[in-house]
Amino acid sequence: MRKILAIPAIATLALAGPVMAADFSYNTLELGLYGESIDDPNGDEGIDGSGMTLSGSWAFSPGVFGFASLGGTEYEYRNYDDRDFSLGKLEFGVGFNVPLSSQVDLVSAVSLQRLRLEDDFNYTLNESGYGLNVGLRGLAGNRFEWTAGLKYVDLGKGQDDTSWSAGFRYHFTRLFSLGLDIGSTDKDQGNALIGFRWDFGDRHR
Repeated sequence: MRKILAIPAIATLALAGPVMAADFSYNTLELGLYGESIDDPNGDEGIDGSGMTLSGSWAFSPGVFGFASLGGTEYEYRNYDDRDFSLGKLEFGVGFNVPLSSQVDLVSAVSLQRLRLEDDFNYTLNESGYGLNVGLRGLAGNRFEWTAGLKYVDLGKGQDDTSWSAGFRYHFTRLFSLGLDIGSTDKDQGNALIGFRWDFGDRHR
């Protein structure tokens, strides 16, 4: 499927709470509102999707963490009313974080991917594969955290995607933050996620 980036509205964030420490937590739980837009440059089969995600990570040691993500998205064709479908995604794996400075980490990860598609006619498709990630996680000031990265996913049978992503989190307190991630793939897919995150447990550097 050919896809295009969609840009959602960004809510204004109010200043509140104590100053965040200059370190990172890899013990997190996040609930996200997800949106995706898919465009067909050779026709009229554009698709829009929306859904929710639940993701988390936990630190095994100062440089190693595990993570998992579960999401569901409902898709609708823009010009067809009877071809809707849903997509469920499950991802889990292990990641590695290396401090590059007091305010920047290099982060990499390897994951297992599981995808399930089901349409209105009870057609189902199940695919499994793997993912590879590399990126940066940094601080800008005392409250803003930013991320940037690349991800490769291979589901076999020629079904592979390379995507980039960028985002930020605003830390209202040491425990709670709100942010936005946007991304796009090499197959013209675009997505965005507004996430509310809870940081818990010990922080590791």
